[in-house]
This record gives sequence, structure tokens and C-alpha cells, in this order.
Amino acid sequence: MSSADKPLVWFITGCSSGFGLTLAMLALRSGHKVIATSRNPSKTPELLQQVESQGGIWLELDITAEKEVMQTVLAQVQSLMNTNFIGPFNLIQAALPGMRAQKSGIIVNISSAAGVDPRPAMGMYGASKFALEGMSQGLAKEVAPFGIRVLIVQPGAFATNMMNVVTMNSNPLSKGYEDTEVGKFMALFDGAQRAQNGKSFVAANDVEKGSQGIFEVVTGTGRGEGKEQHWRLPLSRDIAQRTKEQVERLQLGYETFRDIWENTGRD
Repeated sequence: MSSADKPLVWFITGCSSGFGLTLAMLALRSGHKVIATSRNPSKTPELLQQVESQGGIWLELDITAEKEVMQTVLAQVQSLMNTNFIGPFNLIQAALPGMRAQKSGIIVNISSAAGVDPRPAMGMYGASKFALEGMSQGLAKEVAPFGIRVLIVQPGAFATNMMNVVTMNSNPLSKGYEDTEVGKFMALFDGAQRAQNGKSFVAANDVEKGSQGIFEVVTGTGRGEGKEQHWRLPLSRDIAQRTKEQVERLQLGYETFRDIWENTGRD
């Protein structure tokens, strides 16, 4: 169903920067209603004023706030899972009753290239995004009878402020990893982070163009028209290539172990 002639209500988290902010402004410019949220609105008063001056509403919201403390999980892993999986899960649970009642709505979860194919040293980050993707795919099937869509957006390397806000592991790299792919990747990541702090880091993809793609798929307009049945939106050439390679690896495994999986049925 196209939303071209019906304004939507957008509830967007993480609006202090990146895709959250860009999508909020794009939706407002297009005549939609926007409820923007961030953890600390007081840190970005100029953005708050910009959104509210165009008719939007800005709320303080920390989606990582926990109801119970998970004592058995390391603090850094817990933080990742809170931000990338548990927080979105809690927010979705809160929003679903209203969506079911009105029999419409769309839930958009932002995944990552790590949700398709994690690089070395990004296993736990990838795990959090795998969890988000798995939950989203199952949810898409559960809520479809209520007229609710779920969309998993998979960005690649976009020019956001991710490098400035990412939290690196506080523990030093184990010496044995220094000459492995893990060590090389960590050095590359650290270099990119320092470069972005110095304003010389340039990512391959434009957030405005990526947000425009998300907007069209959500509203069923332009390039998103007639594509409502799809759950995943690869958002850039680099993620599309990694997805293609991952599919090829899965297919190779399927063929390689055919003699095993074809012969595990009960006699």
C-alpha cells in the first residue's frame, strides 16, 4: 500500500545524528508527522529546535534502560546487546499493541554489514545484529496478519559519526593476535577512527541518499513501490557485495555437505 497520499507518523530513535536525524528531517520535509527521540536532547538543542520548528516532537528516550540486570554477561557484551537488540526489542513490544489495534504500521530496524558477514574482531557486534535480524525476520511473519510490516535495513560504510562514538574494547589486544587478521583490522579501525576525529576520514556512501532509499521503501513510493513483501533492504554497493558472497558461501556449504544432510533421516 502506497503512503504517498497519507501522512505517516514516524517514531524514530537515535535522532541526534546519522540515519535517525536524516530520516526525521526527510519525513518532516515530506509532510509526515515525526516523533524524534535521543538519549540526551539537552546536548543537541539546535537539532531539537530544528525538528520542533517544522512541527515535529522531540522526546528523551534511552532504549537501553534495563528492567533487570543480567549478572552473567560481561559489561561490554551486555552494552552491545542492550543497544542493538534488547533496546529495540523492548521498544517494539511497547509499540505493537497499538499497531495491532489499528492493523497497520511498519517497524524499521537498522542492522549492519556485520549482521550479514562480521569482520574479524567484530564477532560480538555481529552477534548483536544477528539477534536483531533473527528477531525481525520472525516478527515479520508473526505480525503480517495484522497488516504490520517489518523492514531490516542493512547499511554499508556510510559517512555518519559512528567512528567518533564507537566504544572500542578497553582491554589491550592479546599479543598473539597482533599479526593476524584481527590485529590488522583493529589497526585499520583505529586509524579510521582517528582520521574521522581529524575530519579526513571519508566513507563511501552518502547518508542523505541512503535515507531517501529507506523513505521510499517505507512509504511505498518511487523505487519502493510494490516491494512491500521484502524484509531486507541492502543499502549500498559494499553491503550488496558482501551479501552476495555470503549467499555463495551458504550455497557452497549446502552442496559440500549434501551427502551428510541427505542421509540423516530416520530409517
